[in-house]
Order: sequence, then structure tokens, then C-alpha cells
Amino acid sequence: MPTGFFDTDALTGFAEARGLDWICRESTASTNADALQHFDRERREVVAVSGAQTAGRGRRGRDWHSPPGRNIYCTLGLFKSMPPSRQALVGIATGIALCRALRAASGAEVELKWPNDLLAQGAKLGGILTESRMHGERFFFAIGFGLNLALDDADRDAIGQPAASLERAAGRPVERDALLIALLDAVLAEVRGLDAADPAGLAGEFARYDAFHGREVEVVDGAGRRVRGIDRGIAADGQLRLETGAGLELFAAAEISLRAPPA
Repeated sequence: MPTGFFDTDALTGFAEARGLDWICRESTASTNADALQHFDRERREVVAVSGAQTAGRGRRGRDWHSPPGRNIYCTLGLFKSMPPSRQALVGIATGIALCRALRAASGAEVELKWPNDLLAQGAKLGGILTESRMHGERFFFAIGFGLNLALDDADRDAIGQPAASLERAAGRPVERDALLIALLDAVLAEVRGLDAADPAGLAGEFARYDAFHGREVEVVDGAGRRVRGIDRGIAADGQLRLETGAGLELFAAAEISLRAPPA
């Protein structure tokens, strides 16, 4: 039966059927923090969801605006054997899974912006944040994603950048609990099936949803250097391949932000 913001019976059934622990809260600081704390205590895989976040985080330490009751804030905590140099592929695989599942569930033309943003109607719909801890010969990945289902004017003002919502992009209401289960199932299958030794298929899948593939983009690195080039997809380790006047350059997600070039 529904409790608080979520149907906990549905979450319990999903988690137990897939061998996961689960955490469901009406409000939390961060679902990624919840999953990592669960790993510290239990050393078990987990799904953590919340109706609101008070300290939601995006990439490079940015805040993630997390108003209560309408959107999805979720983290899957999974074990995965992965070469350290290819950990970025977990976030890439998650983006592909979310994009595919969101299109199927809503009919909205959801796209990806490397490395970790979901776009709809040219604006940010959601984001992905992956964090990891070493455990023996495997990593524990906290795979967090936030998704705007519905935004009012106050939410848009608080976000401070162009933002999309799934209901506006789809042109109809979206049932949140059913969507959450579909997204969790998609990410779980994609990450568990990810073969880091054979990423060619992943690069091709990413290109299908890449909002900037084959287009001119600008990247800004941590030192403020701006580089323009053509988005040529991702390399085997998940880095961005940018065709510039100097040739093909690679950029790691931790170093840069990507955007359409100014007019």
C-alpha cells in the first residue's frame, strides 16, 4: 500500500525479487549517501529512494535542486568488477538505460548530454551521479539519478538554468511509482550486463541518444580553457572524443563541462 511518497509494497517486491536491500524515505540528505552508508554497514546491494533531498548533489560538487513529492531521487548500490580506468562506463550505461526506458514509458524524445545529463526539449530533465568504493576485487557503485517529473514556476526559478519536466515533454501525466520500477529495472539490467572489456556496443548505443553527436560543441576544462570541436562520441573508456583543428582529442568527465558553443 502507498506509504509517504512511494508505494513501498511495489518497492519491496522489486528489491526482494532481485536480491537487493531497500531504503525508502520521505526526505533524506542524499540517496547516494544513504546507499554508501548502507554499504559501510551491511556490505550489500541496495536501492535507496526518497521523496525529497535536502543535500542533493550533482557532478563536480554542484547542488541538485530536489523539491519534495513530485520527482524521482534514487540510487542503486551495486557490486561490479571493473578496471579503474573504465569506471566512467557505469555512468554511460546508466544514461543509456534511463534514456531508453524514459522514451518507452512516456514517448518523450529524451536525449543524453555527455557525460551524465538527461535532456528533453533542449533542457535538463535529469542527472546521474556515480560514486564508488573498493571492496575486495570489486567496486561498490552508488549509481544515483534524479529526474524532474513535474516542475512549477518556483522550482524552475530555484534551479537557475533551463529545466525540463517529463510530464511537459510527454504532454501527459506520468505515474511515478510505475516509472520508478521501470527505470530501476532498466539500469539494473544494463549495469549488471555491462562488459567493460567490450565497450564497442556501448559507444554505438550512446551515439543513438547523444544530443550533440556530430555537432559542434565547446568544452571547458578545470583551468578554464575552452576548446571547440565536433562531438564524435565516446572512447572505449567513456571519455569524450572531440574532433578539433589539432586532431582528435579526448576529455575525461571529471575535467570538463560540455555545452553548445555560443552563437
